[in-house]
Amino acid sequence: MRVPRARLAAFVVATAASWLLLVLWAAGAGWSTPPAPQLTREFAGREFQPVFGTAAAQDDRLQVTAAAEDYSALQSTALANVAGEELPILRYRFENFPRTLELTLVFRTAEQPDDVQTIALPWPGSGEASFDLSRIEAWRGTIVELGFAQFAAAQLVAPERGFAPFTLVSVGLESDSWAGRIRALLTGWSLLTPWQLISVSAVGPSEVGDSSPHAPRLPLVLALALGLAAVWARLVLGWSGRRLGGGLLVVAALAWVVADAAWLRSLAYKRSVDRDVWGDVPLAQRQDHVVDAELRDAATHLKQMLVNAPPTTRILVDADSPHDVLRLTYLASPLNIGAYGELALAGGRAVVPVGTILVRHGEGKRLRPVGNRLRVGKQSVRVRTMLETDGLAVYRVEGVSP
Repeated sequence: MRVPRARLAAFVVATAASWLLLVLWAAGAGWSTPPAPQLTREFAGREFQPVFGTAAAQDDRLQVTAAAEDYSALQSTALANVAGEELPILRYRFENFPRTLELTLVFRTAEQPDDVQTIALPWPGSGEASFDLSRIEAWRGTIVELGFAQFAAAQLVAPERGFAPFTLVSVGLESDSWAGRIRALLTGWSLLTPWQLISVSAVGPSEVGDSSPHAPRLPLVLALALGLAAVWARLVLGWSGRRLGGGLLVVAALAWVVADAAWLRSLAYKRSVDRDVWGDVPLAQRQDHVVDAELRDAATHLKQMLVNAPPTTRILVDADSPHDVLRLTYLASPLNIGAYGELALAGGRAVVPVGTILVRHGEGKRLRPVGNRLRVGKQSVRVRTMLETDGLAVYRVEGVSP
């Protein structure tokens, strides 16, 4: 049955309007938000000064040529008491920004001048990127300093190999608007990231891996858009049964293609970054070019120390972070290693057998014996020091008492 043109036009208008409202909802824009920004502040790259690393103004831009001794860089500029709540949309443009660096917004408020706030930003790519700061509670203060920090992407590249020269072109702050929020939303949806711990989930967050609130994911918005189209097809076009089902199937297939194309684009990017990082390293040598060289060296030392220990010897590790514990466990394979925190999970009731090896890596604070005694839960453990340095300490349990 042929659909009258009037109904078809009404369907198109209704669907387009509902999709626009859906995008505005995903972007967090309200009815009182104006379509375009009413207030803007523009900053040329040359207005920023290097705090860490080496940089120099070049025309209106800032050319960042070297990182600091810790392989990080920071550029900032002082602001004349900018009200963050009035300018929540951030725009930033870089050129030749390395894919091996992470980008962080750094700012300070007049209310807390001694507390530096940091927000992980989407990789800037080759064009202008946007970020919605209205979701950040600290940004609602009076901003007195604004800057950008860069450091090697975690779990991707060793810090000494992550930096390459880049240019800070321009920065903008603008008042809330539909246009600004939609740009920030599209930046988040189109974000490309290298492999990281969060990448193990194909349907997980695609934005930067920080704790700030994020907009709804693209697959959810596509699913809602499909549902809205089905509702209008039923109400306006009068479709039902096989006709409605067939239309939904076609639209769902198109949405699936869009989502799959986005995932394949992200996968291709991750593989291209891997080629850039590892392409010139022979396959046989890649194990020695791991990101966490200190953990690799600690694991190697530990295996050499315990080469004659029985395979059943239990080894418990305390480190600065769960990531360090996991990496040390992997790199020290096939030693029988577990996390020292397993004892805490047992509520202090776990028994530490004599012969257990306790390992502290980095600044771990729990494995700090006093003399030759160490508290493990409700037990007092007598230990013998096998190795004790600033970065690695190894103890053997010699006796246990309640």
